[in-house]
Amino acid sequence: MKRLFLALLMLSTLAWGQALEVIKLRHRSAEQLLPQIAPFVEPGGVLSGMNDTLFLRASPRNQAEIRDLVAALDTPPRRLMISVRQEGADSGAQSGAGVSGRVITGSGGTTVSGRGHLYQSDSSNRRDIAQQVQTIDGGRAAIMVGQSLVIPLRQRVFTPAGVLISDTLVQFDLGTGFVAVPQLNGERVTVTVSPRDDTPGPLPGTINTQQLLTTVNGRLGEWLELGGSVGEQSGSSGAIAGYGTQSASRQRRLLLKVEELR
Repeated sequence: MKRLFLALLMLSTLAWGQALEVIKLRHRSAEQLLPQIAPFVEPGGVLSGMNDTLFLRASPRNQAEIRDLVAALDTPPRRLMISVRQEGADSGAQSGAGVSGRVITGSGGTTVSGRGHLYQSDSSNRRDIAQQVQTIDGGRAAIMVGQSLVIPLRQRVFTPAGVLISDTLVQFDLGTGFVAVPQLNGERVTVTVSPRDDTPGPLPGTINTQQLLTTVNGRLGEWLELGGSVGEQSGSSGAIAGYGTQSASRQRRLLLKVEELR
């Protein structure tokens, strides 16, 4: 019983020693600073905040430490330039064979003539895109450039009377850009970024869509690799008098750089 009384007395003394401190912020929001300050609050202390105000219940010594930390962190946001570079290469190939001819029937009998042909074609092109946008430390930056593409669409509907085929044109909106949120820590930066790149496909009626959501960390001013992709497509067609094949490949590489604007 005596030990319990002493424990309650110590807790009561600690609670009375922790006063409530209200700290007004000038440049940053409470939501931005709370994750950085919380680890420095003493055991039993309480830290919360909203908008431009922090609420701290702690001992006078810990309050003084937190005030010094807030003064070091509550600085004007640094202006940043975010650059995203998307490097890519597309290649395609087509090949096939066909036969054409005619049949002539006359008094001299029947004559058949014809000829065959082979064809093959290759294509390749590069597609490099560079985009930039300004923001501040902790801000959300976004840029998107788009185009509309009309693609033929064939639909087959099975009915009791047979198969109905309808050919229509469909409009797709394609976009290329990114959304990024940078967080600075000295001369290093952590960026959560989501780039997007839509392009017409190398085969008729196809669209290539590339999207990514990732977080990278590195030094200011250096290019950071976000990732890359390799895709392949192939198709074939055939008829009585010939056949054809098509293939295509697509490679993409994504890079990001954050620089401070002085």
